Amino acid sequence: MDRRWIGRTLALTDEQIAALTPAATEEAQPVELTDLDRRLLPALAADGRAAYPDLARQVGWSESAVRRRLHELRRSGVLQLDVEIVSGLFGFFVQCMLWLTVAPGRLGGVARALADDAEAAFVGTTTGPHNLVAIAVCRDTAALDTYLTERIGLLDGVDRLESALITSYVKRAAPEP
Repeated sequence: MDRRWIGRTLALTDEQIAALTPAATEEAQPVELTDLDRRLLPALAADGRAAYPDLARQVGWSESAVRRRLHELRRSGVLQLDVEIVSGLFGFFVQCMLWLTVAPGRLGGVARALADDAEAAFVGTTTGPHNLVAIAVCRDTAALDTYLTERIGLLDGVDRLESALITSYVKRAAPEP
């Protein structure tokens, strides 16, 4: 059973997701941003679905140069495409930040377990008093309560959990490079 949050990547097939996901490399090499990159990335941030001809007009480069550079950036893993949706349109009205303190020996397992949960839109390990952060998306507060108490609360290694409802987003995009 596919446990991904259905609103997150349902628009793409598994094959499309795999094609857009860069192959794992042992050590990522830093990439020097070109003048074209500095023009392209903000244009893509404004409209990630823009067509090559439109991007070429916006950045003042040829369509073939834009197409080639975007392919290189995707292949190298520098550029990854993501789909953001308004979860409320799919009946998921509650979003919650979660901060977990997990025993170090259990951190990887707990992170992977949460990543497999349909409710988890984001999971990341971090430093500080809480070593795992997540965003949960649920239909309502009752579903969130069930997720917190009957799923996360029962995971072996979770010592502490703090949560805060997200009431609104002011910004969700990454900063310009």
